[in-house]
Amino acid sequence: MLLAFSACKKDIAHPVEAGIPLASDIDVDIAVDQELNQVTFTFKNTGAYPVWSFDENGKTVYSTLSKLTRVYNAAGTYSVNIRIGNANGISDGAITKTFTINNSLVDFDKYIGLIAGNGSKNWSIARKEVAHLACGPSGSDGTGWWSASPNEKADWGVYDDVLTFTNDKKYTYNPGPGGTVYVNKDCSVFSEHNPHNDADFMAPVQEQKTTYDFVGEGTDVFLTFPAQTLFPYIPFDQAYQTPRFKIVGISANKLELISDDGSIAWHYILTSGEDPKIGGYDPNSDCNLWKTATFTNEFYYAPGWNQIANPGFTASGNSYQVTLPAATSDTWQAQVKFLTNITTNATKNYDFSAVFNSSKDHNNVTVKLVKTGEDGTFFFEEKISLKAYEDYVFIKTDMPGIDMDKVSLVLDFGGNAAETVVNVSRVVLKEHSCDDGTVIEEPEQDNVNWLPNSDCNMWKTVSYTNFFYYAPEWAQIADPAFEANGNSYKVTLPTATALQWQAQVHFQTTNISTSADKKYDFHCVLNASKDISNVTVKLTKVGDDNTFFFTEKVSLKAYEDFVFKMPGMDGLDIDKVNLVFDFGGNPANTEVTISNIILKESTCNE
Repeated sequence: MLLAFSACKKDIAHPVEAGIPLASDIDVDIAVDQELNQVTFTFKNTGAYPVWSFDENGKTVYSTLSKLTRVYNAAGTYSVNIRIGNANGISDGAITKTFTINNSLVDFDKYIGLIAGNGSKNWSIARKEVAHLACGPSGSDGTGWWSASPNEKADWGVYDDVLTFTNDKKYTYNPGPGGTVYVNKDCSVFSEHNPHNDADFMAPVQEQKTTYDFVGEGTDVFLTFPAQTLFPYIPFDQAYQTPRFKIVGISANKLELISDDGSIAWHYILTSGEDPKIGGYDPNSDCNLWKTATFTNEFYYAPGWNQIANPGFTASGNSYQVTLPAATSDTWQAQVKFLTNITTNATKNYDFSAVFNSSKDHNNVTVKLVKTGEDGTFFFEEKISLKAYEDYVFIKTDMPGIDMDKVSLVLDFGGNAAETVVNVSRVVLKEHSCDDGTVIEEPEQDNVNWLPNSDCNMWKTVSYTNFFYYAPEWAQIADPAFEANGNSYKVTLPTATALQWQAQVHFQTTNISTSADKKYDFHCVLNASKDISNVTVKLTKVGDDNTFFFTEKVSLKAYEDFVFKMPGMDGLDIDKVNLVFDFGGNPANTEVTISNIILKESTCNE
């Protein structure tokens, strides 16, 4: 079990004895909620970690989490010992902090109210949280050996399970659309469904209705169920035969539990605030070409363009974790490639989807589906922005087919912060005509008044200077012809180019600035006299290519308007905005018209 979950590799720094931290440096905060008998412990030192030690019911319980909660059943004065550690070691000394619980829990009406609300409330595994499933030594907080990253178990049917609690102590377990419960490979329960391939498995089950209760034992409080009650993950037989979960944290939208059989402790986080639906196409459908694909990986990891060791990479079914210990600054400095055996052809259309989740904000992730060995032949190349621990569902629907003997999925995390972990899961590439049952909702209307002549439009009074870089085969030639007619601009490209950035047109504004405390909308219309499949549109800061609202690639069909819109963009502190177009890959004698440029604050709707 542990080998399957925790396979990973990290570079280990050489410890220095002089760098071992001192107990006298420990800074912690302990807050007691007397209404819930819940204590929150917060470790405030940076660049270090705590070792909490609690004496509970005659056992010593450990944790290394920087922030944790514990629930106490009985009134009394309690203590916690804390050591401090870093890469060099753990302090010899410790400090002791005490805290007091004023009253013993006599009834659990408040707890029932939190998990059931006024009548009933639905809960599910908190897939976006680190350690929503985790395990560790018996007597610990259950996180020390393995801890699930966000969405890591998306392929195992565990996130669509719905647990319903009512305020009259009734409990319903619904296995969700998948109709299965997730079971540890070493369990004897549900053994008739165990393929015995040294992996956990999913067992088909029906909806179950039963009861629940809260019980106080010693200093602890437990959530209990009758024998043979289903729960989203069954780690050992005891968790099914006599299910009881120690409560270590409770609120109206989050419930932290530990199940401990004396040899291993399992940690769960439930949430009442998430929709179990994940999004994208069905990765388990037979339509999914990725499901049976084989691939090899290639990496290019080069902070400052100096290549270093490959990033950490682990795969668990259709879920992939990329660990980036060193920061990078530019696109293509943190490449992860999946070189597959998937083929596509021009007579069919295709759909693609994948789910991304990053441990830190990252506004410069590139996603590209391309022909192996031929960078200029691709279905798409797009930039996306990730918010820390929020799923980003990337979907492309009904893409015209391309003849590819081998397809590569190329991801680039250039611009990442140090110690960033990105999870990529639920990857699907399928023929559009193959119905996997997924209904892709049409994009919501942006509800923006796209009026180029409105006083809201900052471009209406723009002043700018142009900069051009026109360089077929990277040999710069004369600037392309350029004509401006109000909010319409024509660029004439007499000579063909082959690659991105060989035909750049910049509008370096002198009077348009933006602010991080506002949101913005952008719009323009592109029309070309010939097909161009590799047009880049970028809204950035003058003199700073790495500070930008977006970098997007679009394909233009001859004499067809392409309406480019980016509503509701998060603001950036930019003193002078630079609007950049690149037509690299253009045929000879191509004319492109750029018109109806709009850049406005989202709140302005005059």
